Amino acid sequence: MPEEISPSAVAQWFALFDLGALPHDSTFSFVLSNDPIEHWFYKRNKLRPESLKLELLVPCTGHWRVQLERNDNLYLAQWRPNDDLRIDSEQLRYRKLVKWPRLASLMDFPQLIEQLEKSLDVRFLPHANIGARGVEPETLASNPHLRRWLAPCAQSFGWNWKVQSL
Repeated sequence: MPEEISPSAVAQWFALFDLGALPHDSTFSFVLSNDPIEHWFYKRNKLRPESLKLELLVPCTGHWRVQLERNDNLYLAQWRPNDDLRIDSEQLRYRKLVKWPRLASLMDFPQLIEQLEKSLDVRFLPHANIGARGVEPETLASNPHLRRWLAPCAQSFGWNWKVQSL
C-alpha cells in the first residue's frame, strides 16, 4: 500500500521515537557513507571516486527523500514516497541493469542499506550522522527507539561529526 504524502505520515514515523509531538517546521536527516562521514564535509580530498553518501531527509511536510550520490557523479538515485524511484546516470548499466531496491515506506529505510550493499556490491560504514531542526540532534542520537530503528544499518551515531557508540 503506498505511503500517504502528508505530515501525518511523518508524525506517525516520529511518534515511534516517543519524543512527543512532531515539532512544527522540523526537518530530520540521517547520512551514511562507505567512507568516514567527515570526508564528505571537510576532507573531500580523501574521498574516492566510488565513495557513496546516502541521505534520508524527512521534513515535517511529509515529502521525505532518500538520495544516494556517488562522488564521481556516475549515478544519483532518489527514493520518494509512493515507491517513486529515480535514477540519473549517463550509463545504461545504472539506469536499466542494476536491480535497484524499492522503498515503499519511510519505515523501511534501515533495510534499504543492506539491499543497496547487495545490489551495488558496496559496504556502508555502520555509522549514521544525524541532523535535525526542531529537535536537538543529540536527543535523537541518544534515543533508544531511534537507535533500535536504525540498528540494522548503524551502531554508532554522530552529529556535527561527533561519534556516540551504542
